[in-house]
Amino acid sequence: MFRLYSKGCEYAIRAFLYLAAVENGSNKTAQSICRKTKIPESFARKVFQSLVRGGYLEAVPGNGGGYRLCRKPDKVSILEIIKAVDGEKTFEPCILGSSKCNCRKPCLLHSTWEETKQSLLLNLESTCLSELVEFYEEIEIKR
Repeated sequence: MFRLYSKGCEYAIRAFLYLAAVENGSNKTAQSICRKTKIPESFARKVFQSLVRGGYLEAVPGNGGGYRLCRKPDKVSILEIIKAVDGEKTFEPCILGSSKCNCRKPCLLHSTWEETKQSLLLNLESTCLSELVEFYEEIEIKR
């Protein structure tokens, strides 16, 4: 089954949106982020490390430490988060899962996927996370 991005990306986006919504310069512990966003803590640490390596989060060690945003949500695209967690080549594999699919030996959906993929990547790149913060806040209020 085709999936746009991994569960890790979903968690990364949720954590980033939470931090953007509550951003006040203070650090948030992994435990508090996980509790508020309903992300399994054991899984989150790996995702947070990807975001730290990508320069999206800062890990603050010590007492009173935690995580905080390094970049403003209006400067981060959804595509950047997906690539930070799932890797730069996440959209390269064949949509049907064929390891033999390429431009010289395309699968049945190769050309359709290539066209659709280009449009999708442009949309993901042009949509910044700040556009989703308001939507995220509405969802959280209803919970």
